[in-house]
Amino acid sequence: MPKTTPLLWSRWLLFLSLLLIFYGLAMVFAPPLMNSALVGPLLYHSEHLQSAFARLVEPELLFLNVMNGLLGAVTIGYAILTGWIAFEPFRRGERWAWNALVVNVLAWATLEGYVKLANGLGLRSFAHVGLLIAFAIPLAMTYRHFHPPASPGGSAAGRLPK
Repeated sequence: MPKTTPLLWSRWLLFLSLLLIFYGLAMVFAPPLMNSALVGPLLYHSEHLQSAFARLVEPELLFLNVMNGLLGAVTIGYAILTGWIAFEPFRRGERWAWNALVVNVLAWATLEGYVKLANGLGLRSFAHVGLLIAFAIPLAMTYRHFHPPASPGGSAAGRLPK
């Protein structure tokens, strides 16, 4: 049976998941506020993008609000799943949970970075790097817990017969 993970790292990941849930809820229930107060300043740093979003009127504004709401709903689902993995199997020390969280975070960060670069938002729009680092810290600190070094003689399954 695997040994339990230090509680700090499990709680750290759970806290990040709760932050994402609240962020997603704000995007669902207050998309105009999120776009003007948080998302807009982080993503639309150039004068060109800021002026484009300032001139939006119906139906484009409605479409943007619906897209922000849908993105918030997806973020909530992602965060609930991530939080549950951190709360249960990760805390119990199950290796698959660590692997799932790493793949989850790397896929999200890589794809978000690609979308931002491919659409000309540039390196200044990489606000998600802070969140990536916040997820990477507990995962890096628990790597050896989930992937202990092999014993000097190796395992019986890894040795060739004499």
